[in-house]
Amino acid sequence: MGDYEKIAEYFVIAGLTESSLPLDEDLAFPNAQHKLSDQRKDPITDICVIDRTLEETCPQDFTCIELTPTGFPADLNHGSLTAHNIFLCYRRGKDKPPLIDLGVYYEGLETVRSGISILETTPAGRSGNVNNKSGMGSHPIYLTYRRAKETAPQNALAVTDICIILSNKAEKAPYAFCQIEKNLNKGIIGSNVFLCYKKSMRQVDSIAFKAGFIGRYPADDSASFLLPDSVPLFCLPMGATIECWSSKTRHPLPTFSSFVLTTETSDKVFGAVVSFYESYPEEKLTDDQKYKLGILRGDGQRSKTPRTIHTNKAICL
Repeated sequence: MGDYEKIAEYFVIAGLTESSLPLDEDLAFPNAQHKLSDQRKDPITDICVIDRTLEETCPQDFTCIELTPTGFPADLNHGSLTAHNIFLCYRRGKDKPPLIDLGVYYEGLETVRSGISILETTPAGRSGNVNNKSGMGSHPIYLTYRRAKETAPQNALAVTDICIILSNKAEKAPYAFCQIEKNLNKGIIGSNVFLCYKKSMRQVDSIAFKAGFIGRYPADDSASFLLPDSVPLFCLPMGATIECWSSKTRHPLPTFSSFVLTTETSDKVFGAVVSFYESYPEEKLTDDQKYKLGILRGDGQRSKTPRTIHTNKAICL
């Protein structure tokens, strides 16, 4: 038989091993722009508007957006002389599906798509109209949101940050934020007020470990090309994780990625990776890990929310 060209030098399976150590959040890639700590925020599950002029206060467990990025009051009617002071509040959590989109609705000028909810009232039951313009030809303006389905996969994107910017004060949407190009302040006098939001991967209860070799072929290194020990780290840069999901969560599809690493001898190593999730047995967890994953509550009882446990793996050429 004739000679055949190799498809790859090595076949690798990477993931959680018996000797995997907990992953220091900033140790693996200290200069990376997206560290694990950036992913720890719970997604935003609720928003509301409050009328400070009518002495409405931020609801319990909500956070009020008080200032714009450069320190101006984040009043949705900023600069208007006679308009009410309207502020936006939000709540984070994991007790319900997160918000996946925000919007601005000009009533009477457009229609609302299916699945979009309109913020028609404040928590106190007053009108949620943020338009400070009155009289003939004015139209109510409401904020809108769309919520994820309960079956959405755990790695779906969700709203994780919101801010208000004043474009006439030279403010721009922060990095990675989406600006909704609809001015919230339609009065003749006042600032140009815009709503911005950021979407990130949905955070679940998880414990991260340094990824290792679960398997490899060939088992021994080639004399011409040594397999770098750091390959598992590049296969799973966010770590080999044990994750706890709601039992209603849809299993995510496998994902493809690639990497290039440079060895100590300045050789370049190219990798192609498919990562996926498998079930993880609960009996292998310690009680401390069960608390961290939300399986056990602070009183030692099991969570009332049905949950499933999973770990990620990767196959790599």
